[in-house]
Amino acid sequence: MAKSKKANTAANKENKYQQPVVTTESVMKKLQSASPLQASKVLIDMELYDQQSSLEVLDGIYKDFEKGSSVTDNLLNPLILNICDGLLSIDKLGLQKKGITASRLVNDINTFSYDEVSSTQKDQRIEKQNLNNNSKSHLDDKGKYVRDEIEDSTKKNNYTEEYFNGNTAVFSELEVNSDGEKKRIRKKGSDYNKNLQSKGKQTSTSSANNDHNLPLKMVFDEYGTSVALSKENLKEAANQKANFDVISEKINKIKLDESWTELKKKRDTLRGKDKLSSAEKKTLKNIENNITDSTFDNAIKREKEATKAVENHLNGSAFKNLTKDDKLIKKALNDTSNQVKNELKEQGLGELILLILKPISFEFKDIFQNGMLHSTGKTSKLSALMFRLKRATAYVLKNITNIGLGAIKDALSNFVKYLLNAIVDMFIGILKKAFKIIVEGFGAIMQAIRIMMGSSSPAQKADAITKLIATTVVTYIGFAFEETILGFINKLPFGDVLSQAVMVMFTGIASSVVVWMLDQADLFSVKDEMRAKRIGEIFDARIQQVKENTDAFETASIEKLAKDKLQFRSITEKMNNAIDNKQNVNDSVYDLADFMKIDLKIKSTDDFMDLLAEGNLAI
Repeated sequence: MAKSKKANTAANKENKYQQPVVTTESVMKKLQSASPLQASKVLIDMELYDQQSSLEVLDGIYKDFEKGSSVTDNLLNPLILNICDGLLSIDKLGLQKKGITASRLVNDINTFSYDEVSSTQKDQRIEKQNLNNNSKSHLDDKGKYVRDEIEDSTKKNNYTEEYFNGNTAVFSELEVNSDGEKKRIRKKGSDYNKNLQSKGKQTSTSSANNDHNLPLKMVFDEYGTSVALSKENLKEAANQKANFDVISEKINKIKLDESWTELKKKRDTLRGKDKLSSAEKKTLKNIENNITDSTFDNAIKREKEATKAVENHLNGSAFKNLTKDDKLIKKALNDTSNQVKNELKEQGLGELILLILKPISFEFKDIFQNGMLHSTGKTSKLSALMFRLKRATAYVLKNITNIGLGAIKDALSNFVKYLLNAIVDMFIGILKKAFKIIVEGFGAIMQAIRIMMGSSSPAQKADAITKLIATTVVTYIGFAFEETILGFINKLPFGDVLSQAVMVMFTGIASSVVVWMLDQADLFSVKDEMRAKRIGEIFDARIQQVKENTDAFETASIEKLAKDKLQFRSITEKMNNAIDNKQNVNDSVYDLADFMKIDLKIKSTDDFMDLLAEGNLAI
């Protein structure tokens, strides 16, 4: 099978630190042509060939790790790809729905190998977008706000009567003047107010009004989107004692349908402006002349109490309706099923597209870089092309089941998440936000569990989970960034497309920077651990190879010495026999010279005479 460039690079790095492999056969081959006098030198040369000192190996490993953390590879390239992600994320292109991003496309193609097993992948930005779409589908449209449908005049009047308790004058529940004194107010039809009216004076500052601390419109708009709450539920929650305040008619008219927090923010915003219109000047003056800081403090404190009471009441009503009305659960199940089916179809198609693109891209790249015949074992271009097509097809067919099962598994996970989200969206306020954090982090929680169940070290697990949490948080910040800071872009032509692209770029770039910074910080010393593990693996392999080489040397050396000993004994015995029998020993001498690889210049009388004639024989 062909390997990817990344796999080849890894193999080259591995071979760089490998001890030379020595086999008995290779040693014997070199020793066969060596004399007994040369054998020791041959063995020494083989043993010392291409050896590296331990310090050189360590230095090389450290350099490899430094190269692996280059800014270009780990930061710059991801930043460029995330910008491309922003362009591909535009809804009209339809690629984001299929889970296809530039980052994943480039990464999958560059790291592709036929040895790999293809699997589905999740993108946090797409997951968050889908969850937002799921929440939007649960919003309940209760129609236009009508005050009379939410206000309960009877409860309101009863609270006012109870507060006055038969008195003609009472202190405002919230108002304090600049001297720190509580403001006295009276019923609108009191003798005091009638006397002022007879003199042509305004009575709005002295007349009592019953104000809903949380405005009825705010309760309707903010909490009325829950499908588990009816208008009657909203009316009951908004008209409880905890949400009533008896205050002067003057500040009640200033407040109108705003909350105290919104009114104070308006005042502070107008104060911070360099230039104000005449209407803004009038508004600011009206607020400052009638509502002191102490009054705001009292009002906002009561607002928090009212919010808690209203939300608790509404959540209780939502829970009661949820447990009694089967239609709510059935609708949630139906909506969730429809969304999961649509996503399964879109993202399943996206995964199939990527599955097909990876081997095809690999084959084209290999053809352009290395030629049509490379790694095919074929002799003609046509047969090589057919081989490549069959290889790519076989890979797709082999992995299509994994992709299908992965898509189904992701769909089941999304079904659980969306169903929980649908139920959570029936509640409101702090309780809803708390559950939302769990639901929105559902995917991250599942990934964290998979990491914890993995075989990596505790430090690597902690590092992976930290990066997972960081990128998840950055993703959610990106969506908040889109809804707030980028809100003005939506007003421009094609603003919705532009803001979406900018948001994806922002979250992608921010995620890349955060991951790179965490890599540089190495909070859990993962690099040191991986480097130590790598050093251990390399030196274990080198030691093992040394042991195998030593065994090969020993086997070949003993075999060579045994053969040489037998041959030497045979020659010496022949020579001794010739001497004992007073025969010519020249043949034995010649055999011994050949055995020792010694070139005798004189082997006959003619050789002797030739040397003498040439003058090369020293006397």
